[in-house]
Amino acid sequence: MLEKITLAACLLGLSSLALAKTEAAEAVQQPALHVCAIKGTPDASQFQIKKRIKVAKGTYGSVTELYPRFAERAHQVGGNVVINYNASQRFGFWPWRVVRPVMWGTAVKWNTPVDCKALGGVEI
Repeated sequence: MLEKITLAACLLGLSSLALAKTEAAEAVQQPALHVCAIKGTPDASQFQIKKRIKVAKGTYGSVTELYPRFAERAHQVGGNVVINYNASQRFGFWPWRVVRPVMWGTAVKWNTPVDCKALGGVEI
């Protein structure tokens, strides 16, 4: 009986180790998405509007924590640039208890190659 329990514990340990290595390998393979965020609205002939996007965190934190999710959301709707970009700390449902980071803007598909610095934007 003790041998069966020991064998089961060893197999469980090995399977979790293999799973951890697989998850780590998958995390390394996925490239980080980037998007150019512009505060204002440039000339409308240069892009196609895709969708207004918003990403928020439920509790305390920095806006920089939302960068990966914001870039991913922009790419999901087919955009590579976000115009009318804004990020700030906002009050949640209970304003006296929770201030949370929120980012929003309009995802657009730029018609030409994007030079974020020349457009006055920030690479996120």
